[in-house]
Amino acid sequence: MRLSEAGEVVFRERYARRDQQGAVIETPTEAVERLARTAAMAEKDGDRERWAEEFASVIDARFFIPSTPIWANLGKDDRPWQPAACFVLAVEDSLESMYQTLKETALICKSGGGVGYNFSSIRPRGDLVHTTKGQASGVTELIRLYNASAGMIKQGGVRRGAFMGILNCDHPEIIEFIRAKLDGGFENFNLSVGVTDRFMDAVVNDLPWELTFGGEIRNTLPAREVWRELAEAAWACGDPGVVFLDRLKESNPVPSNPIEATNPCGEQPLSAGESCLLGSINLAEIVREQGEEAEVDWERLTRTTRTAVRFLDNLIELAQYPLPLIDQRTRATRKVGLGVLGLHDLLIRCRRAYDSEEGRDLARQVMIRIRQEAHQTSRELGEEKGCFPDWERSVYSQGGEPRRNASCITIAPTGSITLLAGAEGYGIEPIFAIAYRKITQAGTLNNFSPLFQEACRRVGVEDRVMEEVARRGSAQGVDGVPPFLQRVFRGAREIAPADHLAMQIALQAEVDNAISKTINLPSATTMETIEEIYLQAYLGRLKGITIFREESRPGVIEMGRDPAGDKAPGREASSGSGSASRSYQRGEIRPRPKQTVGITQRLDTGCGKLYLTVNYDPVSGEAIETFVTTGSDGGCRAFTESTSRLVSMAIRAGVAIPEIVEQLISTRSCPSWQLSRGRGKRLSQGNCCPSAIGHALGEIVERNSIRLGESALENHVPDHPVGREAGRTPQYQPCPECGQDMAPAEGCHNCLHCGYSKC
Repeated sequence: MRLSEAGEVVFRERYARRDQQGAVIETPTEAVERLARTAAMAEKDGDRERWAEEFASVIDARFFIPSTPIWANLGKDDRPWQPAACFVLAVEDSLESMYQTLKETALICKSGGGVGYNFSSIRPRGDLVHTTKGQASGVTELIRLYNASAGMIKQGGVRRGAFMGILNCDHPEIIEFIRAKLDGGFENFNLSVGVTDRFMDAVVNDLPWELTFGGEIRNTLPAREVWRELAEAAWACGDPGVVFLDRLKESNPVPSNPIEATNPCGEQPLSAGESCLLGSINLAEIVREQGEEAEVDWERLTRTTRTAVRFLDNLIELAQYPLPLIDQRTRATRKVGLGVLGLHDLLIRCRRAYDSEEGRDLARQVMIRIRQEAHQTSRELGEEKGCFPDWERSVYSQGGEPRRNASCITIAPTGSITLLAGAEGYGIEPIFAIAYRKITQAGTLNNFSPLFQEACRRVGVEDRVMEEVARRGSAQGVDGVPPFLQRVFRGAREIAPADHLAMQIALQAEVDNAISKTINLPSATTMETIEEIYLQAYLGRLKGITIFREESRPGVIEMGRDPAGDKAPGREASSGSGSASRSYQRGEIRPRPKQTVGITQRLDTGCGKLYLTVNYDPVSGEAIETFVTTGSDGGCRAFTESTSRLVSMAIRAGVAIPEIVEQLISTRSCPSWQLSRGRGKRLSQGNCCPSAIGHALGEIVERNSIRLGESALENHVPDHPVGREAGRTPQYQPCPECGQDMAPAEGCHNCLHCGYSKC
């Protein structure tokens, strides 16, 4: 299996087998063989070798990429064979149920899954608790408890637990729930409001809306007031999203098993106790070249779809689930979630613009073929191996249609596996950016989409033109780039929100479950626009929707005005820094420049990986602040955050960096470092985390005292025209693994460098 450099990093960090000392002992090709042979164990004795070869062929060629829990768990001697990524649990209105569900959540996350809940059965804050005569804490406080626990739980040892919390729109605590994320916190939860047709009718017709619990009306509000609160919160922080409950009910294949909630990214509705395992067809590789033209390889798409459905179904047979209830409920419906990644790659190679009717039509035709072949394969498997146990209570039994799986198609997030696949587009998302400049210790580097580079090479675009594309961060309006390339090569931020939404609506009809996608919005988007987007999503019969307005979640690199730095007393402030031109008195803290550039270095510690980022003032060339983040394999996040804050404050207070370094490296040694070195692990210079940070800080600053000037920062994050609006500057969350910026996509934040994904 050939992998890119980024794909190799993802494989080694997340998926490869390791020995007792944690050293990687498996190649990508060996891992493919491991998955293929494991899946083939569910076949008859005489067929196993044939199917092992077939499974290996589609995975090795990167036509089909299984999800993270499958790579991380299946076929390993030291892990349970738990293949599912999506789980839903019920939470009942009793203390015993709340804590039992929390315990079950921990076991699921330990095995690599994310969990969704609907909290609508929980009595609102202030209600009487009959057993104790006290007052109920309510929904929001219960979510706070679950969120705090997630910080101690890692999904399959790869990342912190990820959860979805849903509250129905008629719950008395709905306003507090909608506002829950406005003051921060709840970082491990995605929140969504469960919306009904009746509520939407009340919104459209400006009717009153009753909030009820236990059959009693607790409050009445104008429906539009609730709707407005929802839009305001989404505008401010991106949450909550919306789940359309009646759409989920309509598509439920086993109506007697009510849909309880969805998984953390909203694409997989499930009943309580159910799980679903995922995998994606890599559309970037499902293309056949015809001279200078390209078209979909329909034969390859058919074969890959049929093989993938059988592969996923086999793993249900072999799975070792963390709870008996999940084992029973999952096998009762045998839901699989086959999706896609690299859709935009395919459209680009076929010269179809993402934001065009032609592009949407081709995408729809691809999904129609996948749906038809997946359902046909499930019928054939039903005849060969038997229908799912709940078949007699399903919609399929009415017409006597055999089915092995209650549902087959789900478009899920593909953060890590997109890098493994070597594609540029996550899921059905457009490519994030065509070109950008990255400032490193080696200088300023031009980074281009490989697809764009190849297309420009074919038509002979000159180097000077490519330089201009890199400077702008966009091909739009650049002389020398052919118009058809400008039309096809538009990144996520250059596509109008209406076209993002149109693609999701176009594909939803061909998807059994739902679609994980982000509707990217400019920072200047109004709350009225968000209300309209949510309404159009409802009218387009989506099952859920997630939006992201740029600058609603600040990150490490902050672009824009620094109010404290616009003017220095008695003189004009520097246009690059706003603070470099004045001196500061004792005890005075220098304001942070409005623009910074950074260098990130990995540190191997006794507790796991740390990533130290040193940010510089681009005008003065001085180090101005530090950020320290922990990797997925351990370390104290609170400790590293406090260390980086104190170091940053000391730097901006005028303390010389050599003095800071001396204090850091003189700290006492840590037992975990001594133990790790005794086991032969190679650690960074130092004898504890503060010491390692000090050594690295000194080395970085000594090696990289630079004066970049204003022009470098102008190009660090390109000023893209977006949809119908231009001149926006983004703020992105830093990746906790490598410190680089994460891009919003698929309802998640994905690191374009190391594959980390936060949903």
